[in-house]
Amino acid sequence: MKREQLSDIIGNLDDRQIAEAYQFDPGLCGRSPERIGRMKIKRIVTFALAAVLILALGVTGYAVYRGRVQDLVMKSSEEDIVLVDEDSDIVLVGEAEEQPAAEPHAVPYDPLAGGSDMISLQGFAGSPEYQAALAWAEFLHGYDRDGSVLASVGNNPTPWDEKYAPAYNVYSQEMADALESIAAEYGLTFHTGFASASIAELRERFGDFCSAIRDGYGYCYADGSFQCDCETNKGMFQVRRCMKGVLDAVSLNIRDAEEYEQWEYTTTRGETVLLALAPHHAMIISESEQSFTVVNVMAGSEASSSGAVISAAELEELADSFDFSIL
Repeated sequence: MKREQLSDIIGNLDDRQIAEAYQFDPGLCGRSPERIGRMKIKRIVTFALAAVLILALGVTGYAVYRGRVQDLVMKSSEEDIVLVDEDSDIVLVGEAEEQPAAEPHAVPYDPLAGGSDMISLQGFAGSPEYQAALAWAEFLHGYDRDGSVLASVGNNPTPWDEKYAPAYNVYSQEMADALESIAAEYGLTFHTGFASASIAELRERFGDFCSAIRDGYGYCYADGSFQCDCETNKGMFQVRRCMKGVLDAVSLNIRDAEEYEQWEYTTTRGETVLLALAPHHAMIISESEQSFTVVNVMAGSEASSSGAVISAAELEELADSFDFSIL
């Protein structure tokens, strides 16, 4: 089964650099390796994949991909392929069809230093948004590895800035063609209308999505996707909402997906989310019909060098402060 066939099957279920105008506040989030970061041209990763569960939400013709942190880890599509059993809600991981021999000059899809896991912030494995982000990462991994194309462009404006900056960092026609092809393959549109935004401005546009936020800053796109660094009385976290139907290329380094204790939690508003807690890091993951949201918590179950720590009960309390129905 080819990736195009897989995309068609799942599609029937209905379902790099950020502009200089936005800068993370180092006073808020420091430089933790678990910070949400852009897919960088020189640091694209190898991936690991687990089975994916598809659960209907009771909305006619609509299903979301529900799973675990391992189902977000990005993995080369040539290693395994996801097969849909039409008689079951379970999605099986099967053997990929035989691939042609690599060209002599091909570069292995090597992991980041230390073998860190990078996760998709767009959706679980199998979703069009996940697959598109992975395909773009794979293209970038093998493109302009010596930096010669980028060097020829330098800091000069390019013909691709207006359409593709700042979300995709396209600086050549080859990159633009690849991005357009990926978007067309998975039926996705591009981010447009980038704008910096304070927490107050984000609340004005999207509603009071989290009552625990005291201050912070971020950015958003015209489609409704946004990211913000948030300050609370108990610590720092980031929120990233990716709208479905949009090609997004941002990833998150979580070190090792196997380190996370995970459980489903129903908030006081009745919304079910996935909570994940590791010694160094924590996450809240929510999926709705319209979007996929990851809350990236700058603390884990063990105290960091800054003294930040969060317990399972406190992570649940933080989840309760969100109104995921408006995300």
